Amino acid sequence: MNALMNKRKTDRLPREFKQYFWDVDFNKLSLRKHINSILSRLLQFGDMKAVSWIMRHINHLSIKKFIINFGDRQLDRRSNNFWRIYFGLPESKKPVNPLWPY
Repeated sequence: MNALMNKRKTDRLPREFKQYFWDVDFNKLSLRKHINSILSRLLQFGDMKAVSWIMRHINHLSIKKFIINFGDRQLDRRSNNFWRIYFGLPESKKPVNPLWPY
């Protein structure tokens, strides 16, 4: 079993998530190959159904590693802070831009 995935062995996203990937070929997205891009979009823009799907299909350790390693760059400040609090991770070290603090 892939380290990224939990019990279910799927590599494709549900069709209804296509709205979050307007700029890429949705049919070519692979959970194994594009995990960071998928997490970035769904953790930032996803609705409850998308978040629930992530929690069932991607193990929490992989999500935590993504947030620690890429959250400051790939998530907006609000999403990054929310997920850090949710998973009990350290605060972001990203400096606040006084001209655009979001």
